[in-house]
Amino acid sequence: MAGRACEPGVERPSWWASAPGAEAVFAVEMIVGLTVWVAVPDSGDTYGQTVWALAVVFLFLVLSVLAPVVFLGLGLLHALVFTRPALALARRTGRAAAAVAWLCSVSAVSALLARFAGAPYLEALAWIAGIGVPPLLVAHLAHRSGTRPGTLVARAGIATPVLVLVAAAVVAAMSDAGAFKTYEPPTLVRAQYVGEWRGDDGDGAVRLYEGGDAAVERVAVHHFDGSVTYCTATGTWTERADDPRTGTRAGVEIDVSHCSGWEKTWQVTGTAARPALFHLVGDPDAGDVRILRRTGTVVTPPHG
Repeated sequence: MAGRACEPGVERPSWWASAPGAEAVFAVEMIVGLTVWVAVPDSGDTYGQTVWALAVVFLFLVLSVLAPVVFLGLGLLHALVFTRPALALARRTGRAAAAVAWLCSVSAVSALLARFAGAPYLEALAWIAGIGVPPLLVAHLAHRSGTRPGTLVARAGIATPVLVLVAAAVVAAMSDAGAFKTYEPPTLVRAQYVGEWRGDDGDGAVRLYEGGDAAVERVAVHHFDGSVTYCTATGTWTERADDPRTGTRAGVEIDVSHCSGWEKTWQVTGTAARPALFHLVGDPDAGDVRILRRTGTVVTPPHG
């Protein structure tokens, strides 16, 4: 990576020419990475919530305008810390290994900062160093060949949509092939529903009894006007199979009296070892989720 700038009588390259295309390459990496991150299926439970197609289109339009600007700005910062000092050091020393050493050293320090934030050190180091390689390599080759920065930016702009489509297609193919682990709710038998189910905050409990009786104690009921009341009542419950037509999972129907606005349909979530019941509050696509987790086995029905 030793450059001609160190030779006598050769003019030092300008800011843009010192690492041509580094910012654009970094921006392309980030846009493709964002595409993969969005396209990879969520491995956790989405609780049946979906994003409207209109929202997806709107998000795509916003990102298509803002993402290049934001990522180019981040690319400037990345080149300032990683690429430009690496190439400058290589030109000054006349050794290509100096650029690699700089990239590895700065990546190691950055990974240490990421470690303090809770990220695994080796994983962070691999990602940071790996992201830094393409901008460094492209800038080095462009500098040697005399390719102008504007040409590289134009090429990056042309390559970006192609790479995005390729990345999305690869993720889709891998998803169809079962390469990604996706969440599957546990399958419960009737006896596994029997017991006490309590909210994550410790408040509110539902007790389901063997004979089909149910008892509800201070379970929050959310109303359309935004108000919240608390239901304490008795009733009955029945096991319910999943309904593919509506996308409703298996679970239970809990019928109680004297609780206005009570949501009787509860669906299965959690794991086989730690099952839970949930229902959506408010907007089915973006509302909150009320979760009850099983805590113990009920022996005595409420009427004793």
